[in-house]
Amino acid sequence: TLYRALAPRGPYRHEREQIDRRRLRGAVLRFLTWSGEEAAIQAAYAQYASADNMTDAQTALSLLADHDHPRRAEAFAHFHARWRQDPLVLDKWFTIQAMASGTDALERVRALARHEDFNLGNPNRVRALVGAFSTANAVRFHDLSGGGYRFLADFVIELQGRNPQLASRLVSAFNDWRRYDEARQRLMQRELERIAGQKALSKDVYEIVSRALSR
Repeated sequence: TLYRALAPRGPYRHEREQIDRRRLRGAVLRFLTWSGEEAAIQAAYAQYASADNMTDAQTALSLLADHDHPRRAEAFAHFHARWRQDPLVLDKWFTIQAMASGTDALERVRALARHEDFNLGNPNRVRALVGAFSTANAVRFHDLSGGGYRFLADFVIELQGRNPQLASRLVSAFNDWRRYDEARQRLMQRELERIAGQKALSKDVYEIVSRALSR
């Protein structure tokens, strides 16, 4: 009832009252979609499809990203087709998926790293995907399988010869590894040591990794 009551009134306006209504409506929709019920997923898709502003569209898209549902694929395909030529908006497309909470998040991030619009030579795109996953998706990055740690380490190893500064910023996601439980500490330490053992390791990455290991 509250979600319906907060429906937009007239065209988009950048005014405080409207901003607050959009924010509250997005929060209510998030509560609804946590249930995973079909009606809630359809409501999120309807909001995406009818949105006349990026706030509503991005909110709905981020909620759909958390659910393995046909509407998710439809919405992301539509968003990509519409905004592919706008690099900054396309970065959002990558980031939203990198921050998804579903159990298939890492699998999707790996696939996106092979996407035709992903480019190691584009620092913003790398941060949008790999940086977002390793720093803003705590649940999936720190999954006890260790897959998130291996993904980041593999990526840093691949990137460090091309862009050592960016690689060093990405690997800093491991800096606080000793703050975690013993199982995760062992997993992160193993990846740090694997990176440190690489031949021709860049000075930038070596400094971050060696400092992390010595803490």
